[in-house]
Amino acid sequence: MQQAKTEHDINLAALPPQGDIILQELNRLREHDPLYWSETSRCWIVTGHAEVFEGFSGTLPLSSTHIPKSLYRVMPPEELNRRLPNAMRYMPRIVTNLDGQEHTLMRKLLVKALNRKLVEDQRPFVRQRIAELLDGAAARPDIEFYESVARMLPGAVILKLLGMSQDYLPRLKEWADGVTAALTSFNPKHEWLDGLERVVTDMIGVFSAEIEKRRQAPGPDFITMLLHASEGGDRLTDEDVLGTLILVIVAGHDTTTNTLTLGARAMARNPSAWTYWRDHPEKQVDCAVELMRYIAMSTTLPRIVSQDFEWHGRNLKAGDLLMLVVAGGNRDPRIYSEPETLNFERAHNDLALTFGPGLHHCIGHVLAKLQVGEFFTALVQRFDRLEILEEPIFTPALVFRSVSALKLRFHPRPAL
Repeated sequence: MQQAKTEHDINLAALPPQGDIILQELNRLREHDPLYWSETSRCWIVTGHAEVFEGFSGTLPLSSTHIPKSLYRVMPPEELNRRLPNAMRYMPRIVTNLDGQEHTLMRKLLVKALNRKLVEDQRPFVRQRIAELLDGAAARPDIEFYESVARMLPGAVILKLLGMSQDYLPRLKEWADGVTAALTSFNPKHEWLDGLERVVTDMIGVFSAEIEKRRQAPGPDFITMLLHASEGGDRLTDEDVLGTLILVIVAGHDTTTNTLTLGARAMARNPSAWTYWRDHPEKQVDCAVELMRYIAMSTTLPRIVSQDFEWHGRNLKAGDLLMLVVAGGNRDPRIYSEPETLNFERAHNDLALTFGPGLHHCIGHVLAKLQVGEFFTALVQRFDRLEILEEPIFTPALVFRSVSALKLRFHPRPAL
């Protein structure tokens, strides 16, 4: 039975622009009820680690096919199909929006395409790009970090991975902003949905041309790997490939941009963590996992209840929207001692929910950890500390915490 509205209720549409307040509110809600029906947001908000983990497990009747269903909250289906024909055609083909055997097959094909060798082959370029960006930071130590550093690393890496020209780097921002505004906000505005259609149409044109180039001249890149991946004779359709490339622009680019930005902010505030990472560069992956848990860039992922069922004494109805709040589970004191502390020696980080455990575990997690680990390892070796000049400006994005600016000062290490 759904609860009446209480003083614990939260408005998921209003919280993201308030920055860290959302983390406080999620902590408060988790301690009140880790499986809470919100009358204000009209959805189930799941904040406990055990509950979020179970929600991701694939054992419950929860569907990932939330596009276009989640958009019906703000626009009727007929109008969506009329105004967003390309978005409504390609976005539902993204692997994160699929269920069952269709999801299983596509996931197998994508894992073959984004294999560990292809990812590891990017490491020399990642290191080179980081060195260039830190050279720039040393030359002009007061910088706007989000655009001039954080976006420049994963953007360049994604284009290298795809085998595309770095000339596309400025367009990545427009593409990512268009998708995230419409699909990661709780109640997107109509103009954001129109913006989604524009950028999807643009991406489809660019990526279709790139696909044809790879058919004529295959290369050692992710697009070629997608075209050639097979499983028992099954291959990805062009729509599958195009949907995947759209996903890469957001999940492989914008999320890492925000992770680097919020991570830099956290490292600036935690000098002991800075020193630990400098003294233990061999633990860069473990440090990256803890940093990502702590900054809570990954906030929540939506699911649709596919059939009526009872869960922890609550009756969930088919069609209910349910939010699996990664940021709440990752700060659950039942799992983590002093969860509000950044601790690179923390135990149980194998239980971190950042990349979504279970059937939909993030396929790009190795690439993300590589970039975050390499960046902060290089940063702490080269610089003594970061100073926050202006706090970040947060956007309305809910699925992951997103900022639009962060001004920092880079302090070089004293000469020995």
